[in-house]
Amino acid sequence: MNFVRAVLNFVVGGALLGVLLTTLVAPRVMTWDNTPAMGKALCDCAETTRQTAARLVNAQLMGTGVGAGLGLVAGLVFAAVRRKKAADNPAAPAA
Repeated sequence: MNFVRAVLNFVVGGALLGVLLTTLVAPRVMTWDNTPAMGKALCDCAETTRQTAARLVNAQLMGTGVGAGLGLVAGLVFAAVRRKKAADNPAAPAA
């Protein structure tokens, strides 16, 4: 049970870190990507706003998924190393 708990802690932590980083980075990238080249809007601004909001949500979902995946890998490695150390150093016998 501790193995699963440790892995899930890493998955949740990775997902939270992924969505946090995406939330910080994605709006700046999308603002740069949607800035008009010559200072004049050459597009339908309402549609561009809808598309940008949709792209932000998609980026956050992808960041969450990537973070959760990396957290899963890190949690599995961490828990496996911890389990191996526990097997190598058995507890002292009870008196």
